[in-house]
Amino acid sequence: MRAFLICSLFVLGGCKGGSSGSNDDGQDPGTTDGGNPQDTGSSAGGGAGGAGGVGGSGGSRGGTGGNVPRDAGVDTAPGVAPDVAPIDCAGALFCENFDNYATVTTIADRQRFGPWQATLRTGATMVLDGTHTVSGSKALHVHVDSTVTSGGRLFAGSGPIFTAKATHLYGRMMMYINPNGTSVHWTFFGVNGPAEPGSPVSGIRAQYIMSSLPARGVNTYSFVYGLSAPGGYQDCSSRSTTAMPTGWACVSFEMDSVARKLRMYKDGAASPILSVDNQGRACVPPTPATSPWYGPVVSQLFVGAWSFHPMNAPLDVWIDDLVVDTKPVPCTAP
Repeated sequence: MRAFLICSLFVLGGCKGGSSGSNDDGQDPGTTDGGNPQDTGSSAGGGAGGAGGVGGSGGSRGGTGGNVPRDAGVDTAPGVAPDVAPIDCAGALFCENFDNYATVTTIADRQRFGPWQATLRTGATMVLDGTHTVSGSKALHVHVDSTVTSGGRLFAGSGPIFTAKATHLYGRMMMYINPNGTSVHWTFFGVNGPAEPGSPVSGIRAQYIMSSLPARGVNTYSFVYGLSAPGGYQDCSSRSTTAMPTGWACVSFEMDSVARKLRMYKDGAASPILSVDNQGRACVPPTPATSPWYGPVVSQLFVGAWSFHPMNAPLDVWIDDLVVDTKPVPCTAP
């Protein structure tokens, strides 16, 4: 593996860019790490009963944060994914379709709404808009300029998915990309928390991340692992051979911290596009590539687009109908 940065959420003082040793510009001086708010979201306005998202406006699981019937009048509108099943939030521990925030359009750094707290850097914009949606009228849209190290994320840390102290999660999201710019590494979803109690690093902060590690100038799906281990941060990865398409994709996953098992699927296929069992394929030196991926007891999740290196071209990502649960979540091809 060439020495490049696969940045983490938890490196104090910034991430190191391979042999260059330069600090990562993604770090916010007002946070504990690159793009991760100090506040885990426990006070981020809403929680289990917030408007939409985790609890829906009625406070029940799923609530109006999802389970919204598709409007036949928009199925053929520009940007709407055709023939995709509507989001089903019935019993889901975390469910978000971004349609329940009537006053939210442009999202600012540190802004809070529903279960979310935003982190945004110069060179990126983050909005809720209807340009590309699956259900309802809005999706999360993050734009990252060319040549910048930047991005936007929404963090959540309150609600049933977190009080459950889950170590085995499933989830899915609909994702639309265009333009499909690349960088050395950019992320779109992740979970973190203290390493699960049965591991030899119990309590040390760990994270599983879904991201792009490009191959031959094309974005490809990947998993990234991080552990704030004594003596240095462990930063490991495993890359798929599957390209991230321009346009719609349904991306689903399984993350098992105890078994150290990760799976990523695309468009509802039975076979994963990427599998990790105990360890990935590469780690940033001096961490050995054989290092186990000790997973977290999940206390926080994030979604958005964040590049830890300068973009080679602009990137626009829309994410809609995000569901995270402790049971498998269906993923239908767009």
